[in-house]
This record gives sequence, C-alpha cells and structure tokens, in this order.
Amino acid sequence: MAVPSTGTLSMLAIAQEALYGTYGSGTVTGPISLYDMVNGGNTNGSGNSYPTVNTGCLPNPASRNAYVAFTNVFKEDNGTETGPFTFYLNPSEAATVSAVANGDIVYSDANLTTPLPTFGDLGSGSGDKYYFQSSNIQSEDMCNHTGIGVFDIGSNGAMQNKSCNIP
Repeated sequence: MAVPSTGTLSMLAIAQEALYGTYGSGTVTGPISLYDMVNGGNTNGSGNSYPTVNTGCLPNPASRNAYVAFTNVFKEDNGTETGPFTFYLNPSEAATVSAVANGDIVYSDANLTTPLPTFGDLGSGSGDKYYFQSSNIQSEDMCNHTGIGVFDIGSNGAMQNKSCNIP
C-alpha cells in the first residue's frame, strides 16, 4: 500500500507506511520524527529506527548531495537519436548549466559518482556522434536559449568540444 492521494494524512499512518509498507496499520513506538522518516534511522529521537531513503528514486529523496541538473540532453549516434536524458554537474565546476565548460565532468547520477563514458567524435570533425541539448525555455540550457548546445565526452566524463550552434 502507499500513502493515499486524497483524504486526511496522519503522522502515525505515514510512520506505519515507512516501517511496514502498510499505511494505517502496524505498531509504532513514539515519538515519531519526520526527520528520521525522511533520512532513515532514529538520530532525531524516534522510538523506531526507520529504513534508509529509497535510493531507486533519484534525484529525490535519496540524493542529498548538491548538484546541477543538466536536463533535456539527447545522444546522436550515426543518425540514431536517443533521449532525453538528465545528467548532473558538480556545482563547484559549473554553478549553472549555462556555465558548463570544456573539462567539466558530466555525471549520470545525482550523487556525482559515475562520470559519463567517453562518447563522441572527439574533435575528428566527422560530427556523427555527439550529445546535444536544444534551447528550451522551460529549463536552463547550456547556450542561454541561443541555439543547440553540442558536446562530446572525453576521458573521465570530461566535456569536450562544447559549441553552440545557432539553428
């Protein structure tokens, strides 16, 4: 069962859901700390120790790290387009998507532990393999809404050959 989408919510019933997966049934020892339910354990004084957060639900709530979401990215591989993907940037390298530069690491996970594998023509000029992000007024893009951002990924997930192509 899950927390219902309508009706009155109860802290006790939410605690039962967190502990047993049975909203509204099961024994809970007070006090109940929302902090502990969200973060797992009982460091904030809960009578129960709650399970750790759902790591299969990224970027929330499991990722507690700072990151910059790099959304609406597509992969072009010799005429086959896949995506969109959401990648992640370390805010110490790029505080915004438009600030991303050659050499910045692009990650596949919000915990910033898995750099993207090498991909692209890496300056060969053939241009058949690359990532791109179209200008999108609904999310920040790497070219400040002035064109299509194109890039390759070099070793260790480093962005290479960043360019902004005006359509």
